[in-house]
Amino acid sequence: MADAASLFKQAESAWRAGNGAAAKAAAEQVLADDPVHVGALMILANLCFATGDVAGARPHLERLAILMPDEVMIRNNLGRACLAAEDLGAAAEAFTTVLETAPANARALDGLGIVRHRQGDYAEAADLHGRAVAADPGFAAGWCNLGIACTDLGRYADGAAALDRALTLDPDDARTRFNRAVLYFLMGDLAAGWPMYEARLAFQAMATPPGQRWNGDALAGARVLLIPEQGFGDVIQFARFAPRVRDRGGVPVLAVPGVLTALMAAQGWDVEIADADNPPEAPLWCPVMSLGAVLGLTAEDISGAAYLRAPTADTREGAGPRIGLAWSGNPTHRRDRARSLRLDDLAPLFNVPGVRFVNLQVGLRPDDAAEIARRPDLFAETPGLGSFADTAAVVAGLDLVISADTAVLHLAGAMGRPTWGLLPFVPDWRWGLSGEATPWYDSLRLYRQPALGDWPSVVTRVAADLGRIAKG
Repeated sequence: MADAASLFKQAESAWRAGNGAAAKAAAEQVLADDPVHVGALMILANLCFATGDVAGARPHLERLAILMPDEVMIRNNLGRACLAAEDLGAAAEAFTTVLETAPANARALDGLGIVRHRQGDYAEAADLHGRAVAADPGFAAGWCNLGIACTDLGRYADGAAALDRALTLDPDDARTRFNRAVLYFLMGDLAAGWPMYEARLAFQAMATPPGQRWNGDALAGARVLLIPEQGFGDVIQFARFAPRVRDRGGVPVLAVPGVLTALMAAQGWDVEIADADNPPEAPLWCPVMSLGAVLGLTAEDISGAAYLRAPTADTREGAGPRIGLAWSGNPTHRRDRARSLRLDDLAPLFNVPGVRFVNLQVGLRPDDAAEIARRPDLFAETPGLGSFADTAAVVAGLDLVISADTAVLHLAGAMGRPTWGLLPFVPDWRWGLSGEATPWYDSLRLYRQPALGDWPSVVTRVAADLGRIAKG
């Protein structure tokens, strides 16, 4: 059997030759005999980074950090591995350890900035990223992260400047291009935004179907499979453009998540509707949100007129207006902390007399479930909502929908129902930076936070307006 020195030489040779499997096998054999072999641990850690399994490098880096406590690169990489594992406390500890001895280390400053950003402290994140690029002005990723933090603070000009600086250093970076697209959209510049928004496909998880991706060329009767992406609301928003594939001579096949199939199939569009879990084969495919770039959509192409109808309408008689409520979205959304409310944030609404509240919220968080259990008479109705066709039926019979930035907001707007949207200080790109109206949905009225996290001001205004409706 080869000794550790020979095995390590094999691991090094395989690593340099790009044979990751052989390098991994040899390095693991080295560690079986010598668990503190620095070279083998480094090879395994580097292999994890090279294959995208950054979190998988953590145990190797933890051992290296013990063996080489003063090695800055090891601590910084350990911080990145902990970030990838969503262990923010351990990541902060790793980066802080570096900064204790090297306070101007750009990678540690940037890493700690990412931690603070994920913890919701955007101001501290911006400060740390700013210090990182001051220490290393050529640090493209640091500039990108600074741009994201400034954007999330509502410092849009600073965000754009930082992202533009990142693009001069690394023009093809997907994260930078995507975040720059978001700012273009917020400013209403669709023409500049659509091409850069395509960068999301480099890091967005999406199953790629067979066939070729459609780039907008004229079609000769070919079927084009439009695949869903991101959240339900995004699919609802962009489904309106599916029929336009026929304008290019093609046959649109709109694949949607199962909970949307019945609703979409009921629209009577000249579009084939398919379940995204079992889509049909087609020679061409296109992500549904890429229709903006592929079709070259302009502001003139966006109509706020209703384009969805409920298969049935659930109307009920009773005293007072029926008001539907939805207050939180998918908790895994990157900005869920900013966009979602807790049920008790809406307490001022429940003091408005003469209205009946209908629960449109799907998926209760523990605090909300406890609040409903504590106040069993809060909702006059809690309908069963197994699909968006069910939700649409309820929405069709309501006098008003009040919703956070969730799929319900898009659904009600797409149906042309009176709807009030509750938006965070830094809104999603589609809502723009100001105003109560949106070109996407004519029936939508937007209530914007006047400052970061200020839901009380929003809900106070909504309650006052709701009171006026209740009085007739």
